[in-house]
Amino acid sequence: MALYRTQRRGGLIAEPRLPTRARRLAASSLILTFALAADAPKRNSDAPPPKADQAKAQPGSTAVEKKPSRTPEQVALSNGGTTARAALKPDLSAKSTQLVTAAAADESPIARAIRTMADCQARFDKVKDYTCVFSKRERIDGKLGPMNIMTMKVRNDPRSIYMRFEQPYKGREAIYIEGRNRGRVLAHDVGLNKFLAGTLYLDPRGARAMQECRHPITEAGIGALIKKVSERWKAELHDAESVVLFDTTLSIGSARCLLIEAIHPDRGPNFVFHKVRLFIDVELGFPVRFEGYDWPKEEGDEAELVEEYAYGSLKLNVGLGDHDFDVANRLYSFGRF
Repeated sequence: MALYRTQRRGGLIAEPRLPTRARRLAASSLILTFALAADAPKRNSDAPPPKADQAKAQPGSTAVEKKPSRTPEQVALSNGGTTARAALKPDLSAKSTQLVTAAAADESPIARAIRTMADCQARFDKVKDYTCVFSKRERIDGKLGPMNIMTMKVRNDPRSIYMRFEQPYKGREAIYIEGRNRGRVLAHDVGLNKFLAGTLYLDPRGARAMQECRHPITEAGIGALIKKVSERWKAELHDAESVVLFDTTLSIGSARCLLIEAIHPDRGPNFVFHKVRLFIDVELGFPVRFEGYDWPKEEGDEAELVEEYAYGSLKLNVGLGDHDFDVANRLYSFGRF
């Protein structure tokens, strides 16, 4: 395992000395998770080009070997903290033979992370639409909520999103199309609420639509995730304040992933998270899982999970049309009855 944070001293590259608390936090993260695995591909990329129309396994297991499909309840990789992660820890002895290639040695971790996100964007630009099982869990008002699992359809132009809840609130649906319906989300609840209210036209950032949500539906989807992470890393990652790690040994289900972990040991006025863990599907070439953690409340405490999102059972370029984002679709349950 190697930690590549450097600064120039008299023209030489030297290891910096972090503050004591920062060193402890960084070391703790290293022990818990990941070496910088610089098993870089021969291409100027961390993953081969994506394969369209490729269904991917539900995010849920980090075992390298192929395992049976998991149920939605097994999708979470974390329990809200950073200590209960034995299942995520790679076999460090197996990584002892990995070597840092010349290309990886010449590229700083921060530059590699930012360049990798640019590669992800280039690959995702080839995706016109996709379907998936979307899983999310968020901390609202200090309390970590339950796992939400939804069937999701996304079209990139015009940006269109359809969601159907599987748990909780099974049967709840929502549709958003950029530039249509006066910018509103069309949604309906389940049970008595549906009977009383029917289809609702909601401000995507209004209190009703944002109930139990950290982000509006307008920011949902893989494309929005790539854009947001790219922007934040360009603004936040600096040698004096950041630690960036890579691990190429992890898998989610049968999908091999590149993990990028970006850590800010100390709080900063413009930092959103203490730690971000981004899982990039190596075959598809873009992220399928995101985890964001807050700073520990006290020294020695766990870093608390703030939000996590996963995109499983991905099918790309399936040919979604207007009827897939129409409340009149007979497969949907909009309306009062």
